[in-house]
Amino acid sequence: MIRNISKSIVNLNSQKIATETSFKELVLESKKPVIVDIRPCYYTPTKFLNKELFEAIKEKNGAIELVTIDFDEEYELAKFLKIQSFPTIVSFSNGNVLKKHTGPFQSKSHIIEFLNHLETEHNREY
Repeated sequence: MIRNISKSIVNLNSQKIATETSFKELVLESKKPVIVDIRPCYYTPTKFLNKELFEAIKEKNGAIELVTIDFDEEYELAKFLKIQSFPTIVSFSNGNVLKKHTGPFQSKSHIIEFLNHLETEHNREY
């Protein structure tokens, strides 16, 4: 069952938190490419990944959106996205999944490579 949360969009340090009620608006209908970070918010290793990812996206000067899904709070949404482990990063462009990455990136340069791929594919679609 989909849970209704009164605040469906929460902005935390310029990072958007998606719920089942806001996922369509934040991700599927976004005009920009979107990185979705799916993780339990308490899980320490993903906090480090999130920081590196946030910094790399910030360097893109607003060209890519970052949306986080709390695995524990939004289990049904994570299940719909077929998330089996975390951290999992999913790139979306025009409502379509482009690429999934599970586990930590080896370095910030791998994160940048992942983001560059997303930007290239998104620009190709236009």
